[in-house]
Amino acid sequence: MPDRKNQTELLIIGGGVIGVSIAYHCAKAGIDVVLLEKEQFGTATTSQTARAFRTYFPKKVHDSELAALSLAEFRSFAEKMDTDLALAELGLLTVLTSPEQAAEIEALLPAHREVGVNLELLTADQACEYNPWLDPDTIEAAVWSPDSYRLKPEAMVKGYADAAEKLGARLLSGTTVTGLDARTGEVTTTRGDFTADAVVIAAGPWSGEVAKLTGMELPVWGQFAELLHTDPISESDTDTPFTFHPVSGLKTMGMGKSFLVGLERISKQKGMRDIWFKAAVDELPKWYPKLENVELHSAWTGTLDVTPTKSALIGRGEGEHERILFAAGFTGHGLAHAPITGRIIRDLYRGDRPGVDLSPFSVATNLAAKPA
Repeated sequence: MPDRKNQTELLIIGGGVIGVSIAYHCAKAGIDVVLLEKEQFGTATTSQTARAFRTYFPKKVHDSELAALSLAEFRSFAEKMDTDLALAELGLLTVLTSPEQAAEIEALLPAHREVGVNLELLTADQACEYNPWLDPDTIEAAVWSPDSYRLKPEAMVKGYADAAEKLGARLLSGTTVTGLDARTGEVTTTRGDFTADAVVIAAGPWSGEVAKLTGMELPVWGQFAELLHTDPISESDTDTPFTFHPVSGLKTMGMGKSFLVGLERISKQKGMRDIWFKAAVDELPKWYPKLENVELHSAWTGTLDVTPTKSALIGRGEGEHERILFAAGFTGHGLAHAPITGRIIRDLYRGDRPGVDLSPFSVATNLAAKPA
């Protein structure tokens, strides 16, 4: 283990759920770890979620695989980390609205099942048994995934952080990175200079800016995001599952006597909020006729780390950037992918095969998908 206080084997930039998962899994493997977070742990993007995660991503088998590989760790988290995530079953109902869409999604189900996702194909009537607010006349078919859960993101961050520190990792908050030299592993910060054998960029929306400090391009940016909630729509709790309409990106979830509402329409352009909000207002009654005149209100606003493929960037730099590892751009799915990402970065640092095809998460794949 290094002798000097500011020397380490692995330095992680970013203290969200991805960063602290990496810190825990690497410290558990005996790697000397320093983690730097410019604010407080988990306060940037990790806390800005629907407080739920899923294991099924209809058109992205690679994303489903990461979530499925993370599931066992969620279930054992309370015992291993001595932290209760308040894990509660939610379920994901994916609603298909045309014969063409149903055929496309159904064709991918065997591949999702092969990577460990539990799925059931439903009729319109069966879908409405799970979510009675839906209009069966608009449903061609649906897919039920029971492995979607509510949880406390802040508990997950604290559990990983506390466990990593018990294993010897040094986690420093209130520390801003101001310089990064990939050739030497030198990192300059507001708390002094550090030297590392390898550096992990896990800084969420700021990962692209951190990478620029060393002349590396990571195609990830921060994008405005917002969740909405309806006025109360029931006298009792609306105990509906996470319901997803891929045709428009509409997502709903029961939240007390209201619905939590979101849209997957992500744009890099500024000033899109009013357009996005109107789209959500217009979209909701298409599939929920009973909510025709229900008003929507902001539940929270924040920033997501987004990539051209809307899947994460996970891997290792090449050439002069070989010291740089990265895990960013999870587009709101960091909770689902955090456990396996920690293990992948551990394996990449040690030179081991991670057991997962990382090509969908590569810089090359994302640069190829980047708009001209």
